[in-house]
This record gives sequence, C-alpha cells and structure tokens, in this order.
Amino acid sequence: MSKILTQEEIDALLKSVASTEVTPQPSETKDRQVHLYDFKHPDRISKDQLRALRTIHDSFSRSFGTYLSGMLRTLVDINLLSIDQATYSEYMLSLSVPSCIYIVASKNLKGSAIMEMSPQFALTMVDRLLGGNGARVGNIRELTIIEQNILRKTVESALSILTDAWRHVYRLNLYIESFESNPQFVQIAPASETAAVVSFEIIIRDMTFPMNLCFPYFVLEPLIQNLSTGWTSVALKKMSRGERDGVRTRIRLSRLPVVAQLGSATLRMSELSRLRVGDVLRLSERRDEGLKVWVDGKVKFWGEPGTSRRRRAVRIVRRVTEMEELNLG
Repeated sequence: MSKILTQEEIDALLKSVASTEVTPQPSETKDRQVHLYDFKHPDRISKDQLRALRTIHDSFSRSFGTYLSGMLRTLVDINLLSIDQATYSEYMLSLSVPSCIYIVASKNLKGSAIMEMSPQFALTMVDRLLGGNGARVGNIRELTIIEQNILRKTVESALSILTDAWRHVYRLNLYIESFESNPQFVQIAPASETAAVVSFEIIIRDMTFPMNLCFPYFVLEPLIQNLSTGWTSVALKKMSRGERDGVRTRIRLSRLPVVAQLGSATLRMSELSRLRVGDVLRLSERRDEGLKVWVDGKVKFWGEPGTSRRRRAVRIVRRVTEMEELNLG
C-alpha cells in the first residue's frame, strides 16, 4: 500500500519545488523592432539600390531646375520628395483626370516609363513661354495640340537631362512615345506589377506643383544590378591630370561669338520704312549705363565703349550677376 503524505511533508515538498523554479530572464528579442511585411506588395528594390536611385534623381532635379530657371526667366526649385514602391494599378489610381502624362521609351530597354506632371504646371509654363506672367491657372483642363507642341521641347530637354543623370549606370537615350491626358488609356504594365515611383515638387515663386516618374520593375530590372554601393565610387571618380589638361585645351580652342550692344530701340514698320541717312534714333538705354556684352547669345558682362589702337573697343567693367542674367535673358 502506498504511503500517504502528511500535510507537513506536502508543504515541505511544495517549498522545495518553489525554490528550484527558474526565474524567467528577459528575452533578448523583446526589444527588437518588428517590421511588417506585405506579401502582396513585396520590396523588389533593395535599400542600396534605392539610395543609388535617389542620388541619380537628385542630380536630375537640380539640373532640370536650373534649365527651367533659364527658360522661364524666373527662379525654379525642384526637390526630390520620395522614391516609393507600389503596384502599377495603385499608381494609376492616384492620378487625376485630366492629367499630363508623357509615355517615354528607350531603344535600349524593353517596355516604357511615365513622366507625369501637373496640368496646372503645364498650363502655367505655356503661359510663361508665350509672354505671360506665369500666374497659377484656376481651371484645370486638357492640353490642346498647340500647347502639347509648345511643351514638347521642354519635356525632351528633361529626358535628355535624365539620360545624362543615368550616364554612369546605363545609356538610356529616352524619347517621347506618346501623350495622354486620361490615365485609363495608359497601360504600360500589368496591374499587379511593382513600379518605382519617383516624386518631385516644382516650386515657382509661391506656387508648388507635383511631378512624378514611374518605372515598372521589368524596365528597371536590367539596370538593378548596376545600382549598388560601388556605383557611387565610379560616378565620383576624380579626373587624372592628363584628362584635366585635355579638357582645358579643348575649352581654350573653343570659339564663341562675342557682341557688344550699344543700345536698342523699337520702331513701327511705317517708321522703319521712312528712315533716311542722317536720321537719329533714340535708344532705350541711358548714356551713363554700361554696354551689354553678349557671349553666345547670353549677357555675360557689362562694358564701356572706347578705342584701342585706332579701333573701336569695349572694356569689360564687371561680370553680370546670376540675378541680372535671369532678368536680361
């Protein structure tokens, strides 16, 4: 017959078990951050590759902003906001109707990409190019054929600048394939395809406009292996002394037209037809103002007239500032 434990023996047994219990130690994984992963939206571009993409498009934003400043004769800033990964259907649903969508392609890549800008920015830019003050357009509407043709050169220049920004990774040679104002008619990728969406903001005076680049993953796939941390060292490689001397030599041998403008005047055609020898034209410049010295079609210096060895000459007084260059055109 089994022995029945007394109450004292049971208490002693429970006390010994309690003393041998292992105190739970705080888990080392308790403080580890948990990152959510959405299997429907996998990240197919690594962080290093995204960092390289940011470097490329940050360079594009600065160069394109400088180009727009000179073309629109006003200060333009373009900032890179973000580079996101989303499905193609999600990106298309985020676009408004009407939109300003340029479908771009490259002979070296399979597939197409999208350059999309705000219709307000497009209409503001057209107004500025045609001599207006570039004020914000109130009513958003589709661009006419004439307005599309006016903007085409600007978009082609933007693609050229983007190609130049990618030159250390891949020779894109982008060109405009077509234009669309309705996102429903733009089908360059399957709805579930992952796309890299590069978002910018364009700032003109007190106005801000969005601009986006959309690259489907299968378009970027041939370039992805080149987007690594090693790429930055190739892009920033210093020139050798021989290369620098070669660049200086080519610059010294370059020829540029230099024109000194004494003044300007505006005449009606009837006044121009009545001009005779000995007539006097009143110029818009004052006598004590400096002369504009044009270099390759741009005002670069201020000068004053004179003679040198019995020949008419201009002495350079000072260099034109950046603000003066924008105002003088």
